[in-house]
Amino acid sequence: MGDVSQPTAGMSIRPTIRLIGPLGSGGMGWVWLAEHLALKTQVVVKFLAAELVEDTASRARFAREAAAAAQVKSPHVVQMLDHGVTDEGLPFIVMEHLEGHDLKQELRKNVLAPTQVASIVEQVARALERAHARGIIHRDVKPGNIFLCDVGGHEPFVKLLDFGIAKSGEPNTTVTSTGELVGTPVYMSPEQLRGTELDHRTDLWSLGMAAFHAFTGRLPFDGDLAVNVALKILNDPLPVPSTVRSALGPDIDAWFAKACARDPADRFDSARQLADALWVALGKAPPSFSGARTGAQLIPSWPPADENAPTATGGALASSLTNVPVRPRRASRWFLAISGLCLAGVALVYAASPRPSASRAAAGFPSIEAPRAPSASVATAPTASASSPASSSALRRTPQRLAPPRPAPASDPDDLGF
Repeated sequence: MGDVSQPTAGMSIRPTIRLIGPLGSGGMGWVWLAEHLALKTQVVVKFLAAELVEDTASRARFAREAAAAAQVKSPHVVQMLDHGVTDEGLPFIVMEHLEGHDLKQELRKNVLAPTQVASIVEQVARALERAHARGIIHRDVKPGNIFLCDVGGHEPFVKLLDFGIAKSGEPNTTVTSTGELVGTPVYMSPEQLRGTELDHRTDLWSLGMAAFHAFTGRLPFDGDLAVNVALKILNDPLPVPSTVRSALGPDIDAWFAKACARDPADRFDSARQLADALWVALGKAPPSFSGARTGAQLIPSWPPADENAPTATGGALASSLTNVPVRPRRASRWFLAISGLCLAGVALVYAASPRPSASRAAAGFPSIEAPRAPSASVATAPTASASSPASSSALRRTPQRLAPPRPAPASDPDDLGF
């Protein structure tokens, strides 16, 4: 391997990619802004720190970040453009340049509205749902890896960053061979801190903890040292969001208790279910994924089988889940609107067509007597009207040619099609 040097402004890592200037640095390396000369746009280049280049585990994690993010193929995951090693031996990743800031920066300035938190959680859940479907566990979901892209709208478009410690089928590597803890302890699940086998539900815990921070403006567990934070996560009672911000209410408390249950079996089954249930806890129909669903579908284990059994949480949320109005899908709303307009038009045409005078009078139209055709039954019927002079004279007139009978309407205007 050649001499490893730090990146410098003007350095070309590819014939079409030239470095502009540094954006930041961290324990794993540097992040630089660069220009893509062929595409005439700016990109971001992430370098592995020179002191970690010889570390096999660090190089593997760095390579895994590019591969994992590329495999997810979600609009809510930062896009990878290239991956390689410079002539000087420095591993790098080229990714799209995002405009905006991460959630960690946002929380330093503001406490978000509950619906803003739900929107962010939903978009992160979309990314996690795609990752989990491909067997990829992120393992480092936290506000610093949740990027709020400025796309010119009222709400940010959220992207999940940094798949550097993502797990994809290999043994758990939360703790390195040197004893270093990989990840951010304050958002880690108990099973991740213990170093036991993980599944996708560890990401649900981390997303729930990030949501607590966004809801309240405070860390769920805090401490001066990482080990103290870890001990609190493993042993202390779960915090209750409404004790920090009373406006949140018991439904958010119940949602958080399930999202961050210490036993993974007691958590939500999927990122999709977690996100949908949060909207329901806020009293809104879930707009995510494939439409609204009922509370029983969102949280199958609530209410408990024994309704008289005491429960610490879940009662308020369980009752709210069954009362949330389910919003019809957008396609259904369009179909109903168009169908209603068509039926209204049919009804107007039907009402304006000629009718017998009794029906028209009943409908408020003036009575107009249509010409009658002679018939055998009228000529021979022994009725008072047929024997009267006026009636006889009318029957002797030359009959007018009548138009063929008008076909019945294609549908009954009173039948709305439901």
